[in-house]
Amino acid sequence: MWRSLYKGRALRLATVGAYVPRRAMHVSMIRFDEPRTDPMPSTQKVEKTMQRFWKDVQIAFEEPADDDEHFAVQLDKRTLRTPGGKKLTVPADRPLLACLIAQEWDEQTQVVKPHSLPLTSLMSRAIDGLSEDRTRKEVEEFLLRYFDTDAVCFHQEHPAALVKLQKERWVPLIDWARRYLQIPIEIAEGTLMHKQPDEAKAKLQRLIAGLPPLDLAALERAVMTSKSMIIGLALVHRHIEAEQAALAAEVETAAQASTWGAIDDSHDVDHAELRRQLASCACAQVSTESGLVEKFVTVLRQRGGAFRT
Repeated sequence: MWRSLYKGRALRLATVGAYVPRRAMHVSMIRFDEPRTDPMPSTQKVEKTMQRFWKDVQIAFEEPADDDEHFAVQLDKRTLRTPGGKKLTVPADRPLLACLIAQEWDEQTQVVKPHSLPLTSLMSRAIDGLSEDRTRKEVEEFLLRYFDTDAVCFHQEHPAALVKLQKERWVPLIDWARRYLQIPIEIAEGTLMHKQPDEAKAKLQRLIAGLPPLDLAALERAVMTSKSMIIGLALVHRHIEAEQAALAAEVETAAQASTWGAIDDSHDVDHAELRRQLASCACAQVSTESGLVEKFVTVLRQRGGAFRT
C-alpha cells in the first residue's frame, strides 16, 4: 500500500521548507563523498545536464564509534549528501525509508526528475534545516500560527454535501486530537474569524518542540500540503494513513465537485500530487523494531548493499 501511494505520478516540483520562498530542493545540489577524476565532477554533471550518470544504487549500514547507527544511500559507492553538504543519513530504525530513497534514485532513468525525489528532499530538510535551532524555531512558530487557520476547525452550515463530509472526515480527527493528544480544540461554525484557546496552543507547542527533526519535517510538509495541523498530526502519529489524510484535505473540493463537477486536468493533478506528498510523510514515519532491523542489515551485507527493485 505504501509503495502504490508513494509512486503516484505528479507534475509539480516537491519543495523543501514549504512556506519559505525559493527553498525548492533541486537535484543539482545533491553532493557525493568522493569527486570523480574525469573532467566534469559528478555534481557538475547533474547541475549542467540533469542526466543520470551512475550505474548502481546501494544501501550501506554504518556504525560510527562517535555517532548513531544509520543507513546511507550510495550511487556507485559514493554516499549522497544534502544540499548543505552533510551526509544524507537515515535513522537505523527506518530501513523502509532508506529503501524508498534508494528506489527514488534507482528509478531515475535518463533525465533526473526533481519532483520524483520527495523522500530525498524530506530527509535533506530534516538534516540541513531542522537540525539547526534557528530554523527549527522558525518552523515551530510558523506551525503554531497556522493552527488558528486550520481548515478542519472551520465548519459551515451549508451546503448539505459539505456538512456531511465535515462530519464524516473532520469530526473524528478532532475527537482523536482532543482525546489522544489532550488538545482542547474549538470548532468555529459559520465564521471565518476564530482563534484557538491559549491552552490548546501551549499544549501543541510542547508537542511540536518534542519532535525529532525528521518527524518535524514530515509534520511541516503534511500541514502545508493538507492545510491542516490536525490532519498533519494524525498522519505523523500514524493515526491515519495517507489516503485518509488526503480525503480529509479534500473535503471542500469534494463538496464543490459533487455540485459543480470536477475539472479533469486540474483536479487529477492536484489529486495525485496531494497523495504523493502525504504518502512521503507517512512512509518517513514507519519505524521497524530492532530485531527486524538486525535481520535486514544481515541480508543487506550478504548482498553487498546492492539495491534491487
